[in-house]
Amino acid sequence: MRKNVLVLVLAATVIISCVQSVAARRPMRAANANMNVVNSANVIAAIKRGVAYLLKQEHLNAGSNNPFWEHGIVAGGIPLTNSDVGNNNRQLPNRNIRGRGRFRRPPPNNKQIKTVPAKQYGGETALVVESLLDVEQSLHLPQISQFAPVIAKPIKFLTKLQPGTTYVASFQANAMTLLPNKPIYRRTLLHDFRYLLDDIYVNGGYFYGFEPNHPNPNVDLWDNSNSQYGVLGMWACAHQGLEVPFRYWELAGSHWRKTQSISGSWGYSPEIRNRTMTFGPAGVASLLICDEFLQRGDGSLSSADQNVIRGLKWIDAHFPTDVSQMSLYAMYGYERVQLASGLQQFGGVDCYKALAARLLKTQKADGSWNIPFPLSSPIICTAYALLVLDRGLNPVIMSKLQYTPDYYGQWNGRQRDVANFASWITHTFEAPVNWQVVSSNAPMSQWLNAPIVFISGARDPKFTSEQIQKLTDYVDNGGMVFCSCNAQSQSFKEAMIKYGQEVVHNRYEAHILSKKSYLYTMQPWYHPTVSSEYLGISNGVRYVWIISNQDLGAQWQAHRFSNRDAFEVPANLYLYAIGNGSPADRLHSLFIPPAHGAMSRQISINRLKYAGNWDPEPGAWPRMARLAAQQFSTGVNLEQEPINKLSAATTPLTTLTGTRSFKLAPADIDALRKYLNSGGMLFADAAGGHLTFSNGMTQLVKALYPNAVLENIPMTDPIVTGNFPEGTSIAKVQYRKFYVSQLGIKTKPELLGVKKGNRWVIVFSPVDVTSGLLGTNTWGILGYAPESAQAIARNVMMYALAHKP
Repeated sequence: MRKNVLVLVLAATVIISCVQSVAARRPMRAANANMNVVNSANVIAAIKRGVAYLLKQEHLNAGSNNPFWEHGIVAGGIPLTNSDVGNNNRQLPNRNIRGRGRFRRPPPNNKQIKTVPAKQYGGETALVVESLLDVEQSLHLPQISQFAPVIAKPIKFLTKLQPGTTYVASFQANAMTLLPNKPIYRRTLLHDFRYLLDDIYVNGGYFYGFEPNHPNPNVDLWDNSNSQYGVLGMWACAHQGLEVPFRYWELAGSHWRKTQSISGSWGYSPEIRNRTMTFGPAGVASLLICDEFLQRGDGSLSSADQNVIRGLKWIDAHFPTDVSQMSLYAMYGYERVQLASGLQQFGGVDCYKALAARLLKTQKADGSWNIPFPLSSPIICTAYALLVLDRGLNPVIMSKLQYTPDYYGQWNGRQRDVANFASWITHTFEAPVNWQVVSSNAPMSQWLNAPIVFISGARDPKFTSEQIQKLTDYVDNGGMVFCSCNAQSQSFKEAMIKYGQEVVHNRYEAHILSKKSYLYTMQPWYHPTVSSEYLGISNGVRYVWIISNQDLGAQWQAHRFSNRDAFEVPANLYLYAIGNGSPADRLHSLFIPPAHGAMSRQISINRLKYAGNWDPEPGAWPRMARLAAQQFSTGVNLEQEPINKLSAATTPLTTLTGTRSFKLAPADIDALRKYLNSGGMLFADAAGGHLTFSNGMTQLVKALYPNAVLENIPMTDPIVTGNFPEGTSIAKVQYRKFYVSQLGIKTKPELLGVKKGNRWVIVFSPVDVTSGLLGTNTWGILGYAPESAQAIARNVMMYALAHKP
């Protein structure tokens, strides 16, 4: 089970925008010079090396007195024996605990508590198992499957372990929630739950821990390292379905509110007020965890948490441009806050990329990390590093649009709505996903990290022309927008219809989705009870704008899982957006930046305009032009010239696409024939794979060349083999998953053409190419997979250039 993907990944969830509202006004800062090395391949390779190191250490430790990864070192990172804390041998007075409500227990019969445990037996193994299980559920590495002996044995060890300290109970709980909900793991989790429930102080803090099953009697001794891990462990229990008393969250929240400094950050303990860089994120994360349960209620709009606001502002103001001095313990805290909140930037720095860049740079040759913090070890450091790298890499399911600068504006009336939906997706589909906040002025590269942007509100947000343009760019580049009306607001609904139609250039209208819509049928085993709750705008190829009349945010915020439609229908939308397949990780943005430098060649391409749906995907060919510049050093100039103005000598290629049947005027047909006969080339495809466009194409060919027919292009033809400068073989292609589900498996391209002399003047694909140029895998399209579509477009471009008159 992946319920725990958020057991530290959601650890700060409501955080979302407090920082974002500040960060949104800041320019992006470069954090590390080597940030360009942060890509999927490098991060995954580093993770695999780290896994190999940990497995090797387990084998080296076999047969020792300390099994698996145990070395008797404090697993939490801030040891009692550190001089910051004091003498490990001091005795703690026994104090009667009053006013603890459900947490009150009788004092331990005036029995003095002996020394605080200096070792965290089992903690290292629990932390390592958690990190390895986390990686396995993201990357599906068979060597660390829960059934592999190297993991199965330490898991069994943990099920027999009785936690003796806060750290051990927390790490053990987090490891258990990454496993199936079987009785043996449930019993272990219950032990952790009871320990953490008993061991919280009357003031809501935690210390290292005392004798099992006894409450901590000293209300003056606590530290924020143990306190944050106590909350994290209880949060893991709550996400696994254990009922944590409401009073617990009140106690824990009160501790963090009372111990926050005037600056907005936190220190380690009452005596030690420094280490704010480490415990600033710990405090924000812990408060947001508590708020998740304190503000859940009936799904009503959330109230502002001023402590969270102050903490987030502190983080935004103090996150360093250079993270080279940050300990792994602190890095883990900031990454947890980022993933939980959905924020990508702190202080204008991309947090994940900055941390990942440092981790890639500092990994040892043996696969370990050893960025020191008190009483750490390479094993502990490596486990933390894997959690930072792996969790940040998980796919982003949805972005929440911040369209006003204030954190508690109507865009974010319920801070836990999208976060809870992402958590539900993670648990239900057993696939770890993240979510994020995206501001209106964020670069398009950040917008395109997610296939869906979520907009909520109760009244017209009065988008500016710049905000509408950003939404337009997102949709044109393959994104989808999903709107939810708070309290079924009709004014918000009408505004979203208006803005949606503006985004699609007023070419398509909103309509009630039919019961046969993919939004209701993506999961054939689930049938929604209603079909009039959603409106949609389609460009003829795909849905680009969906509006829900239902207040989904209220359902998500309140965890109303019994309202299945509120979760299953949006899940269908997500599956639709990713083509019912595997989503890309967060470092795989659809965004293709412009290339710089001189190009080896240039080509002008005309996009043929006609009366009809001539340009359903306006971003497709512009994106292909940027790919051409990057991948095969070809500068592309896109034009929209009237047919009678075309010159084959300057514009050797014209493209034609659409979703319905069409007709050109007789004068345009004559002009097009003249253009083709003089050396030009026409490339056409049926956008979405619609048969009606193919029928129109057949009629156009008949009008152009009455004696010609569209014939199959042989697999030996240069346009397939790529036997010309910068060509590539397309003899074997991949089709979209939807195409295969409808028409079966194929590996050869389906290309038709008309040949004049020794060259093809017309090339036509009845299978969609246009959508593939966007890089998306949207369901419902009879087309080529993106890489194959782009390879076909490349060959057509280079073929036309090679035959240019």
